[in-house]
Amino acid sequence: MEMYQDLASLPKTPIEPVVTIGNFDGVHRGHQSILATLKEEGARIGAPTMVITFYPHPRQVLRPDAEFHAIMSLRERMRRFWDLGIDHALVLRFDEDLAELTATEFVEEILWDALKVKAVHVGRDMAIGHKREGDIRFLASKGRHLGFNVGIVEPVYSDQQVISSSRIRTLILEGRMKEATRLLGRPHRVAGTVIKGDQRGRELGFPTANVRSDGAMLPPNGVYAAWVSGPEGERLQGVVNIGVRPTFKEGEAPLVEVHLLEFEGDLYGQHLNVELVDHIRAEARFEGPALLKRQITRDVLEAKRLLAG
Repeated sequence: MEMYQDLASLPKTPIEPVVTIGNFDGVHRGHQSILATLKEEGARIGAPTMVITFYPHPRQVLRPDAEFHAIMSLRERMRRFWDLGIDHALVLRFDEDLAELTATEFVEEILWDALKVKAVHVGRDMAIGHKREGDIRFLASKGRHLGFNVGIVEPVYSDQQVISSSRIRTLILEGRMKEATRLLGRPHRVAGTVIKGDQRGRELGFPTANVRSDGAMLPPNGVYAAWVSGPEGERLQGVVNIGVRPTFKEGEAPLVEVHLLEFEGDLYGQHLNVELVDHIRAEARFEGPALLKRQITRDVLEAKRLLAG
């Protein structure tokens, strides 16, 4: 997949793709339906596919004082587009200038002048331009005028509710990982580089890899069963602790510590993908290392049970 970080990095000859537009935070099942439609249309007319997305998330710019958590990092979003077979991704930096761009300017300057799009396929609630002034009807009208088709992809439902990024954020923030998995179509992933820690886990007999998160949303502090991609790409069972290690009274910033089951080796500097499958228990303070070690033994057994299901 080719990734373009701004309009200036696009090829001089327009790509003429079939396009979709959106934040795609989480790349959930609803997003996947749009991307599948995009691929079908691209194959039908012989055109490459492209996702136009934004970074940072518009809510972080338009409402900077409101707390907001992105489900995934930009890197992970790009990885998911690649996994799903998208040919090109254009990442537009969302800043005050882009926020002021009118819907007409967005269509004419980006979709048409820069890309010469063949078709645009979007969800029904898509909106572009300043204050979301350009809706589906506007986009279809501009398409008829300029010469590109516009298609609407219907939403995907779960439990009679539309699958949405905001709904998934709520589930993750509440630690409801199995429900989040159902809407995402895969477990929520936290990725990052393994950094050197204080080796307390090793002292307890459960060595952990301390993962410096790439910015993905973290669920509540606690212990989770997880699948972890190993250094050779192998899929390993793991127990993940997210928290501040209250038994040792250390810090306030959450740490992501991964204990890999049946693995021995040096992971420093490795990039790990950690898929959080299910919540085991909340974070707790124990009266000393011996009680903590006993609890970790139980956590490992529970993780094995959950991951075997």
